[in-house]
Amino acid sequence: MILVTGASGFVGSHLIKGLSEAGHLVRAFIRRPDEAKGVQGERIETAIGDVGDPESLFNAVKGCDAVIHLVGIIQPGPGYSFKSVHVEGTRNVVEAARAAGTVRHFIYQSSLGTGPEAKGGYYETKYAAERLTKSSGLDYTITRPSIIFGKMDGFTARMVKLVNQMPVVPIVGSGTVRLQPVYIDDLVEVFKKIILNPAFYGKTLEVGGPEQLTFNEIMVDIKEALGSKKPTVHVPLCLVRPAAAVMERLLPHPPVTNEQLDMLQKDNVCDCGSLGEFGIRPTTFKAGLKKFL
Repeated sequence: MILVTGASGFVGSHLIKGLSEAGHLVRAFIRRPDEAKGVQGERIETAIGDVGDPESLFNAVKGCDAVIHLVGIIQPGPGYSFKSVHVEGTRNVVEAARAAGTVRHFIYQSSLGTGPEAKGGYYETKYAAERLTKSSGLDYTITRPSIIFGKMDGFTARMVKLVNQMPVVPIVGSGTVRLQPVYIDDLVEVFKKIILNPAFYGKTLEVGGPEQLTFNEIMVDIKEALGSKKPTVHVPLCLVRPAAAVMERLLPHPPVTNEQLDMLQKDNVCDCGSLGEFGIRPTTFKAGLKKFL
């Protein structure tokens, strides 16, 4: 039995489907009963709870051989913070896995760019969660994917909304920052390769797609997939930061934060051969878009 936290999210919903189709029994950890409709399957059962609720985690992890901990946020909101979700939540999941006595493999999904030198609440708390994972005493693997794209993802959906709703397509800054989008089906294959595989115990794996693309190139591919001829306009960062600061003060879920703007000004890439090392034929960004747009 494999426990997957964050099972109703973008990665989680694809992952539990892929694991169950591969023959694994999966326990989907979700926050609310109404989310159960999206995580149903022949070899899938659900457990209701929250990573902030240790008792629900203890009950969910009973009898599990492995835990894949996916829960994370891209910005804080009312009643939760990077620390409460990434650090305290991960500590609770780790403690529940240790208490179960049956968990042979603990997998934590971090993020590419995380490390001891990374700055900002998102990366700093992700790295703190990595340290908790490493000190857990469990056989662990840490995955650090780049931008993940596919059906129901947040990144592509936001770009598509911009293209469809705006008269011109705005890009903050020069658009020359490089990303390495990894297709969701390829990431699921990575998890299937490493789960309960001793060859990956104690390792931190950076996972990226087959291409290092600038933001400009990504937007060109999205516009092409949508058949859009709208012009692209580069908006200076100095004009966006004050607006982001105002939205952060006034809105519970601002469309962009200054920390996210900082993250978008740094390359987010790794070894282009990472998927090939798993025996996976990687999906290009353009080919992946054609599958769901």
